[in-house]
Amino acid sequence: MDWSAGMRSSEPVQCLTFLAWRLIVPATLLLTACSMPPVASQTTSTAPAADCVGPQAGVSPQNAEAAGTLRRAVEMGPLYVTLVANRVVSCRIGTDSSAITLEYTFRDGSSLRVRRDPRIEYSNQEVRLASPLAEDAVAILTRVERSAFSPSGCGIDWRKTEAQPAGDDPGATETIYRGDTCNCQARVRKDKAGRTVGLVFRSAC
Repeated sequence: MDWSAGMRSSEPVQCLTFLAWRLIVPATLLLTACSMPPVASQTTSTAPAADCVGPQAGVSPQNAEAAGTLRRAVEMGPLYVTLVANRVVSCRIGTDSSAITLEYTFRDGSSLRVRRDPRIEYSNQEVRLASPLAEDAVAILTRVERSAFSPSGCGIDWRKTEAQPAGDDPGATETIYRGDTCNCQARVRKDKAGRTVGLVFRSAC
């Protein structure tokens, strides 16, 4: 028997078997990789900014530009940053003469209202809280003061306080902190149980 002929006749079969194996393995790996769930990106935002709605007709280019500038400043500010983890569900822009108002509502029911009138240099930022704060209210308001009046602030002495009933809710109290620049003041509102339910920072130069 010619063993060499037999070996030669089996060589094509072995070659085909080897090629088939080389093709099956990568295909199997590819199918496995495609069937795996995608890995969530660590940089994907879980709280995209909501589009702001508001009046379009009759708004002057100056007011439109001022509203955009105010919105950018607010959304980089301490109060918005404190609340944004709860996700913005709506945003409204209003204009009234020279005044601009921004109103945000959040998923947990909290809200942020900002009103700015550059004509009289008036600014008011007010938060209504539906969930407990993750940090001390005064620490947050201190950052708001520095954000509004540079690192030196507006002269608020956080050790001096004044307490009074809230004007729109007799059951709530407000602790007031006053500064000596532009009539600035900060307020912390608490309910009957002593829970912080509101923050205010305002000034008028």
